[in-house]
Amino acid sequence: MFKLNLKIAFRNLIKNRVYAAINIGGLALGLTGFVLLLLFINHENNYDKWDSKLENVYQVREFLNLSTPDNRPHWQELNNSRNAEMLKKSIPQFKYVTKIDNDWGDVLSIKAGLADPLVLKGFVNADSLFFKVFPYQFLQGNQNNALQSPNSVVLKRSVAKLLFGTDEALGKTIKIFMWKGDPGTSYTVTGVVEDPLASESLKFNAILHNGEREKDPENLNVTTPCKIYGLVNTAIDTNALNKTINIAHFDYKNKLYGEAKNKDVSRSTSAPILKIIPLKDVHRNPPFAKNWVDKIKPVVALSIFLLLISVINFINLATAQSVQRAREVGVKKVLGTSKKQLVWQFLFEVAIQSLFALFISIALVELLLPAFSTNFDAQLSFWHNAKLVSILFQLFAVFIIVTLLAGLYPAAVLSNYNPIAVLKGNYEHSFKGIALRNGLVIVQFAIAATFVISIGVMQSQTNFLVNKDLGFDRSHLINISTNYDDRFAERIKKIPGVQYVATTTQVMGNTFNVSEKVVYKSNTFDFNTVTVTMETLPALGVHLVSGRLFSKEYKQDTVNTVVLNEAAAKLLGKNIVGQDYDVLDEKRKYTFRIVGVIKDYHNESFDKTVLPTIYKVTHLGGMSSTNNLLVRFNTDNYQHMIESVRLEWMKIYPEFPMIYTSGEAAFQAQILSDKRFMEMITLFSAFSILLSLLGLFALSAFVSKRRTKEIAVRKVLGASNFQIINMLNRSFLVLIVAANVISWPIAYIVMNKWLQGFAYRVDMPFAPFVFATIISLIIAVFTISIQARKAAVSPPVKALKYE
Repeated sequence: MFKLNLKIAFRNLIKNRVYAAINIGGLALGLTGFVLLLLFINHENNYDKWDSKLENVYQVREFLNLSTPDNRPHWQELNNSRNAEMLKKSIPQFKYVTKIDNDWGDVLSIKAGLADPLVLKGFVNADSLFFKVFPYQFLQGNQNNALQSPNSVVLKRSVAKLLFGTDEALGKTIKIFMWKGDPGTSYTVTGVVEDPLASESLKFNAILHNGEREKDPENLNVTTPCKIYGLVNTAIDTNALNKTINIAHFDYKNKLYGEAKNKDVSRSTSAPILKIIPLKDVHRNPPFAKNWVDKIKPVVALSIFLLLISVINFINLATAQSVQRAREVGVKKVLGTSKKQLVWQFLFEVAIQSLFALFISIALVELLLPAFSTNFDAQLSFWHNAKLVSILFQLFAVFIIVTLLAGLYPAAVLSNYNPIAVLKGNYEHSFKGIALRNGLVIVQFAIAATFVISIGVMQSQTNFLVNKDLGFDRSHLINISTNYDDRFAERIKKIPGVQYVATTTQVMGNTFNVSEKVVYKSNTFDFNTVTVTMETLPALGVHLVSGRLFSKEYKQDTVNTVVLNEAAAKLLGKNIVGQDYDVLDEKRKYTFRIVGVIKDYHNESFDKTVLPTIYKVTHLGGMSSTNNLLVRFNTDNYQHMIESVRLEWMKIYPEFPMIYTSGEAAFQAQILSDKRFMEMITLFSAFSILLSLLGLFALSAFVSKRRTKEIAVRKVLGASNFQIINMLNRSFLVLIVAANVISWPIAYIVMNKWLQGFAYRVDMPFAPFVFATIISLIIAVFTISIQARKAAVSPPVKALKYE
């Protein structure tokens, strides 16, 4: 029986090869999106699962406002380093607690022997207990003493090979230059660890140990933020332990600072400021950013919709073709075949097509995987995936589900035919079947129209962002990753074409927010403070609203004058230029005079509003390290000038490379994720429209074929070709219009929610809705008319003679 069903299945595929190709191709496209989604979900779920011991590792987070995007407290990975000592002394559940410097993404210059320096990231400083908490596999060295000596380093195997050409690096020396002008520090390789196969939330290339993380600053007013991780002895109740940690934290700070100075004591223990989270949840809950689950939600929806359209295509064509299989079903039923056997036969045929589609989709996945990986900034792989066996089981489950979704209803329709009616020829008209197909066509085109509308709205928002006045001039501007150095600045100012050289803590691509409370007319305001030099605001090309900018002509500008942006000025009131405000310190009061107001300028992504900001040159009230050196050129052709700047850099800092980004590149980086998302929507939209049109093309061809006799009679009675085409078009166009009517509210709700993610956005545009409707109607008319014309121009004699 199996062999017979297999023969019938392949004969039907060959006989109806056009429909089969559309079905298999459609399912392949739908499955491709789903397989890509599975790969990404497996990748994200695999974080920090490279060793079973990691289940007992926890990260400590503190609720504070250190350099937050909005200057408000958030749960952060960075902690006061003293929290580690508190956990060691007060929480017996922790076996080991380690402190790790934050990886700010800075590059280091690494020199191994006589080789040229290499620029690398991920060299992170930690205390001696790091490998007690994290169970990395040591290929060389010993985890118990690898970080005991100062100036020791443990390399990952891949980095050891990069630096020395071999992973036999134990005892060798590297010299690390951490910043420009750094004389360099020699580190001895005391260990080499294996690169884990699974992803890590704590990313590093090497662990340094210089001894600085072993003790906390003696001055209690000085804090050194770091990441803190702990290894617990046994399984714990996280919620209960978090309450214990907060009580212990308050007690510890009381002893350290005294109750009078410990401001946290006044807070209720019901409002915790410390908590621990399992390591496996760290990647899932990043500070200040969307977690991967939120990022993937739109892709999940897109993949489901695309697969749904593929399945709808399959059901439509299968039920439409069921008439051709009716006699086969009737004869088999008369010969004693049961309904269950017929259902299994037709499901078997669908399974063969689904299997072909799955193979094609895997090939498409290999083609699309590089672009998909880039879009989500993840290194995805199919055949070389560590969880390949698990993924293959998941694909098998998807294959079963798709086969059932696509085949169950057509199989039920075919197996339900009444053999007496079929053999009499009364089986072609089924209102239920027609109604279902019409409903599915409406769903299919509603999804496609929603995609088209979404593209239009996204394009409007992207154009708005690209053309938006940023409040500064991003052209002719580069930002070198370094602090301001008078010696270097004076050298490059002499290069022809260099207009300004300045520094700031706030520029697009690298922002360091510092909160400061100011008192103005007895009212207290919380402002963002930005450190600048005299030439910063002109270098940025900001727009002056009132007053003046900083100038060397006014000596007080380096003492107690400030410039505000419009957001800050609006909070203080009108006519504020020339007014004074105070900053209260623990020891004294500083008074500043407002000399100018500038237009708000964007330094972060467009999902955040511009903070009320104060710009100052003075050191009063504290300054911040900028790591931004702005260079503005006064000509369009400035690429060769950048090379001149680089040559001057190498003369002063030969051991450290000059790293820079242009103002335009920094801007493009801010809108990159939105552009990538729009590209993905466009790709899925193209697939969905293509599938919808292929399904409509095949369905209209089948309907035309079924109405051959009717068309012939109409032509004999005098109907023109145009009337015939119009008749066939009309029945489908009603469905397309209905689909667009349904898609409008859906698209509006979805796109309105997407636009709300931007602090600066366009009003919901009307044009994409109209455009999507017109385009879908035009394409549908064109698609249906091709088949309708074939039916209309065929000689009626053939049809009537055949009948």
